[in-house]
Amino acid sequence: MFHNARSDIMNRMSQKVVIERVELRGAAPFLGMGTLPSGEQAPTYSANPDIVMDWLCDAWRCRFNQLRSRRKKWDRYKEQLVPIGYAVNEWTDRQARMECSWLAAVPAMVLQSPNRIENTEWWAANKRRKTLKKQGKNPGSMPRFKKKHERKYFVCWHNKGANANYHQFNRHHGEVVIAGQNPSQYRLGGQGCRWSLHIRIRVSQPIRDYTSVGVDWEARTLVFINTPQPVERAMTGAMVGIDRGVKHTLALSDGAFQDLPKGKLEKIDREIRRRQKAQARRVKLSGQTGKEYRKHPSNMYRKTRQEIKDLHAKAHNIIADWQHKATTRLVRDYDIIVLEDLKLDNMSRKAKAKPDPDNPGKWLPNGQAAKRGLNHGLRIAALGGITQKLAYKTSLTGTNRLILVNPAYTSQTCSQCAHCSTGNRKSQADFQCQQCHMRMNADHNAAINILKRGYDHLLGLDEAERANTEQDPPEANRNHQASVRARKTSATQ
Repeated sequence: MFHNARSDIMNRMSQKVVIERVELRGAAPFLGMGTLPSGEQAPTYSANPDIVMDWLCDAWRCRFNQLRSRRKKWDRYKEQLVPIGYAVNEWTDRQARMECSWLAAVPAMVLQSPNRIENTEWWAANKRRKTLKKQGKNPGSMPRFKKKHERKYFVCWHNKGANANYHQFNRHHGEVVIAGQNPSQYRLGGQGCRWSLHIRIRVSQPIRDYTSVGVDWEARTLVFINTPQPVERAMTGAMVGIDRGVKHTLALSDGAFQDLPKGKLEKIDREIRRRQKAQARRVKLSGQTGKEYRKHPSNMYRKTRQEIKDLHAKAHNIIADWQHKATTRLVRDYDIIVLEDLKLDNMSRKAKAKPDPDNPGKWLPNGQAAKRGLNHGLRIAALGGITQKLAYKTSLTGTNRLILVNPAYTSQTCSQCAHCSTGNRKSQADFQCQQCHMRMNADHNAAINILKRGYDHLLGLDEAERANTEQDPPEANRNHQASVRARKTSATQ
């Protein structure tokens, strides 16, 4: 199962591999003009592959920010568009090489890549903000400049073999060769002008045709950018409803449960909390504020901060890997998948404390601690990622369909007699109907209700109004049920 799931994932995603080491061959690349102790300018070279990789990342970021400086934002005080930075850079790639010595020897396929990437990122954010505004959500801010202390990253176009060529060594190893050359005026005596970086990688799948490679030098990973391929699968005729939650990550309408590896994640979470407490003690013993201490932290503080960052990345990788495998199995086994259209932003809001009118200076108990625990569980479960992965995987198959239905009262409604009451759910896991006394797991019951709403959607019987509860007037309840029966009868006829 692991091999099949892994194969399906790689067949529809850009392929990410691990960098084992980097070798530099040929001439020492020209890194720009440096300043000597005497104050004179002199050419700088390096034959160290780590330094050369850092140089390519910095050069790519520099050119990206030059292009980003051309963007404008609306100034509400001046009532006009103004540049997002202090100065606008209108240099072409050739002018940038002439004006910035550290860009002179950067390969053309690396220097050209920020142009398209910056443009795509900017307008994608612009489109996303418009969509979120229409939905009444917080649109967020537009992309800004890439900071010096952000992750070290660069992209190199493949351009049908012009650069970033991949060579397979054996089943699990290969290399990507990025070639460049020094300008004629900056050639070392007795050396040629050409150089090449050989990035050794470990692979688990054959590398498909790609358009570019993205190198994350900080994480030591490389991504082959290729277009998703259609997913081949056989029609099963099966339909499933899925209830997402914290206790059971996925509860299926057929009674199956699929859960995150919570043991691993809880262990990582404990390690993160232990290190965070140690960081807080260091700040407290220093006698400084956290902001002041972070400007000039100790070596141990830096080391622990990196450990916390690595643990967060490890947990994220575990969650993403599980979600990919789980969604791949669902797409393979079911033709129609029904999910709740959850408003995750509303679900993870903080509980606000209210002052106690009888005891000034004190606050009413409102379950803030429990809400913090629930919010923490929701963040770990990453329920939104499941919807996103199912959405693009079902679109790639051409034979699957994803349906999002109204989640209201699915956990309070009996899947057998349709009686809706807050008293039906005895606890988080136990559901017992007060009318027909049917008893089952609460998440399983909700998944069956979600599946039924998916059937109603296919039949065109979606209900825009809320579900009727036992508190509704009997006459309104009877009229509502009669109207639903009449519509279902007309639809079947």
